[in-house]
Amino acid sequence: MSGGDAVKLRDTRPLPAAQREALAHARRLCWWTLLWMSLVSAMMYAVMGGSQTMKTAFIEDMLSLLPPVAFLVASRFQAKPVDQEYVNGRTRAFDINFLIAGAALTGFGLMLVWDGLHTLATATHPVIGTVSIGDTVVWKGWLMIGALLLSAIPPAILGRRKLKLSRTLALKPLHADADTGKADWSTALAGVAGIVGIGFGFWWADAAAALFISGSVLHDGLSNLKGAVRDMHDARPQRIDRSEEDPLVGRVRDAVCALDWVQACRVRFHEEGFRLCGVVFVRAAAEATTPERLRQAHDAARAVHWRIDEVIVTLLGEEPTDSSEEGGTAARD
Repeated sequence: MSGGDAVKLRDTRPLPAAQREALAHARRLCWWTLLWMSLVSAMMYAVMGGSQTMKTAFIEDMLSLLPPVAFLVASRFQAKPVDQEYVNGRTRAFDINFLIAGAALTGFGLMLVWDGLHTLATATHPVIGTVSIGDTVVWKGWLMIGALLLSAIPPAILGRRKLKLSRTLALKPLHADADTGKADWSTALAGVAGIVGIGFGFWWADAAAALFISGSVLHDGLSNLKGAVRDMHDARPQRIDRSEEDPLVGRVRDAVCALDWVQACRVRFHEEGFRLCGVVFVRAAAEATTPERLRQAHDAARAVHWRIDEVIVTLLGEEPTDSSEEGGTAARD
């Protein structure tokens, strides 16, 4: 028997029907995002001219293609079954692609901030000319303003729809992408302010608006990068908006502690994509603990929620409780 044949493959539970449908819907929305944002990017490029604001907004729209591409790649990879090479499955695919997208956004954000600061420091005056539409000569700034306002509509609509799906799937990468798109109107308004400022003769308004948009890109990149690194380090699970710790951890602890033979329980969980995996430490009320009881604790933990995936149940010794374990220790009266 080869070494690979002796490897125990992970028993990954399938997604419930509602989550499978939500994941398929999220994939469709990502394809729609690629279509609409490609069209928006082409429109922004067509009217960009010599404005630093428009150049930065164009690059931001191009960068907005990264998260949906990363999601589509991750969802395709994650759907593959467990095999001898990936014995733990591919549940980390979303985390890895989230990390890559966050690093790319951070890098481009830094570049855009530097470019904006350089433009402001060198007092580069933008030139916005005119364009002939039929027999009418139109200031190109009006076309830029229209393009900026139109560019905020697709990500706002798609972002709100993705936000609902991200809660159903408990997927932080999808939530971050949706939240960024939903708030894209602020960068569009900043761009409009920059173009209007040029019209009134304030040359610095263009560079200032470009810096605001660059700062938004950098903020999104750093936030995503921080979250991805945190998850890859198996930190404590958090709610999808990262506002507080995930209550599922406490629910698992309470469910196991509710078993009549369990005297005390503590848990240590981490996130893998939309799954929670970890260890449940139990102290039995009786001296003898059978394999059947450990299986009962395992099943009780997994029954709490569809997100609870791989659970290892082990016995606590008589040593003092380690308060660093998630949720502390729950004990029966």
